[in-house]
Amino acid sequence: MSGADIFHLLLIFLGISFLISMLLFLRFTIRRLDKKVKKEGSGTPSWDRGGMGLRVGVYSVVLVRGKKGSSPIPDEDIILRCARPIDRVLAFTVDLSLLGMFILWLAGKWLGYF
Repeated sequence: MSGADIFHLLLIFLGISFLISMLLFLRFTIRRLDKKVKKEGSGTPSWDRGGMGLRVGVYSVVLVRGKKGSSPIPDEDIILRCARPIDRVLAFTVDLSLLGMFILWLAGKWLGYF
């Protein structure tokens, strides 16, 4: 098995991991957090009213960080307060698999495997 084959297998594994974790994160975490945010009165963030889904990445980063940062996200307190441990695990899996895919892709390009 060559180095390129190993890179391709790792990318496939990380891609499948990303797709599954993103699906679970969207279905269980984002759906529940959106309901909690609307219940608190904030609604969908103004910067994501077009339905582009930018809040998914932001919610994921907030959950992985685990504490309030200096970002201007008004719903950050609600997200952190309403998050379950499984939400943090799913967010970590989404972020880690996406970062891993990106790093492997860059390394593969640099080594000439792609």
